[in-house]
Amino acid sequence: MATQPAASNAPIARAITDTARREKRPDRGWRVGETVSAYLFLAPYLIILSAFTVFVALYGIGLSFFKVDIGFTTPTFVGFRYYGLLFQQLSDVANSDFWTSMLNIIKYTFFDVIGVTILALMLAVLLHNINFLKGAFRTIFYIPAVTSSVAVSLIFLWLYAPQGAINYLFSTIHITGPDWLNDPSWALPALIIMNTWTTSATFMIYFLAALQDIPTELIEAAKVDGANRFAAFWNITLPLLRPAIFLVVALGTIGAFQMFDQAKFMTNGGPLRSTLTPLLEIYNKGFSDNQFGYAAAMSVILFIVIFIFTMVQRRLIDVES
Repeated sequence: MATQPAASNAPIARAITDTARREKRPDRGWRVGETVSAYLFLAPYLIILSAFTVFVALYGIGLSFFKVDIGFTTPTFVGFRYYGLLFQQLSDVANSDFWTSMLNIIKYTFFDVIGVTILALMLAVLLHNINFLKGAFRTIFYIPAVTSSVAVSLIFLWLYAPQGAINYLFSTIHITGPDWLNDPSWALPALIIMNTWTTSATFMIYFLAALQDIPTELIEAAKVDGANRFAAFWNITLPLLRPAIFLVVALGTIGAFQMFDQAKFMTNGGPLRSTLTPLLEIYNKGFSDNQFGYAAAMSVILFIVIFIFTMVQRRLIDVES
């Protein structure tokens, strides 16, 4: 008699179990339909991405194996000739425009990323700790990021002129300012200073968002323990900002390697190739010297270099996270 209630409840238990399984495992057809719908919504973006990014990249790689001239001449297959020429130039870097531009961009990237990271962090900390007109100051600090690079270049051309505003300020304290854009020793630092000012506003937003995610209880506890503001920032805030710092460094490095418009507009790679960048050299080789296959080979090498830097930095970010 004791087993009858259990037997009578067995169909109910099976029904409940089957219902739970159906809820946990949706119908396969429904899942397929949901996936198809998602890809249909993504289709316009994927088509544009493929047409203007993937296809162009693959076309550029293929172009690097051909001698191509403007006009209706048939491209001539040359295999790895252009790559061989570029790697042969490594034995005499000083006389190679491409490898000189690579050295320039490495120096530019190193100092630019350091300057951008420090200035962006300082601006973010300043905005995070002020309460008066925070929105107005945030807008003012962000203006360089949304200003046209050509307009910024025009402004700095005036500032860097021999009789410009910067040298005028130096003259007021009896210092002779340098010839910023005509002196090979100062031209690249001048571009670094300009880009640091324009780019730091963008990365300031990254740091500001990271600062707002730090629990205020940690800072208050440090102050209760007797830590001053600098000690709390150095021992608590800065370590918690390390993932954001790694992200800013990674994005800043990728952006710096692609510097083109400032060098083209302000110095055109001079003086004495001191501001020649890889993208500018690729542009000159393709559109000035009419060597599109050679320029494509340079683009592939630049892509590999940027890819390696990105993968290393991504690995560091993953480890830090």
